[in-house]
Amino acid sequence: MGNAFELAKNGGKHSGFYKQYVNKSDDEIRKGIQSIEKQIAEHQDKIKNPEAHIPNFRDLDPRQQEALINKKWPSDIQRQLEQKEILEGILRSR
Repeated sequence: MGNAFELAKNGGKHSGFYKQYVNKSDDEIRKGIQSIEKQIAEHQDKIKNPEAHIPNFRDLDPRQQEALINKKWPSDIQRQLEQKEILEGILRSR
């Protein structure tokens, strides 16, 4: 991380997300940051306690369980962290 804002601003990864927020009010951007922080916390909890989020988690194929815990949810968190960084960068650049 560290350059998600610049990358998005210059048309790279997450540029659509950047364009979606760049002209929104500071309040809307702050709400977006709060929403992303909630999503990150939820995904971290999914990794720690998957049964609370997927009632039949133990019935899933072990490969599917492993993919959710070690690939899907961590990659969701990574994307959310990048999006949060972009929103914070928009606020800082004003």
